[in-house]
Amino acid sequence: MKTRMQDTSLRAYFSDVLPNINEKQIEILRVFIDNPTMTFTNMELAEDLGWSINRVTPRVYELRGRDKRFPMKDPILIESRRCLCRVTKHRAIAWQLNPYWKPGGYKID
Repeated sequence: MKTRMQDTSLRAYFSDVLPNINEKQIEILRVFIDNPTMTFTNMELAEDLGWSINRVTPRVYELRGRDKRFPMKDPILIESRRCLCRVTKHRAIAWQLNPYWKPGGYKID
């Protein structure tokens, strides 16, 4: 049975249960937590945060569990779809919170 987490549960989980995630990763996750039904491309995240794309892309890579320095058993972000980016108007990958993600102890202070 598939169920979606309530927004309040996600907020509580991210603020109380997760183990230490660095500040830049927290800022990326906040965009998804504050907009739980939306997906974002890297450029959309960069625009929302006022960051350069070069600050966003490595954080998304880490939250996808791909970075060897920050291995994750279950990725926090997953590919949602390929779509036109609202910023660049080019086709890009949009990311979302992993609905099957099994929390494994990352804490956001």
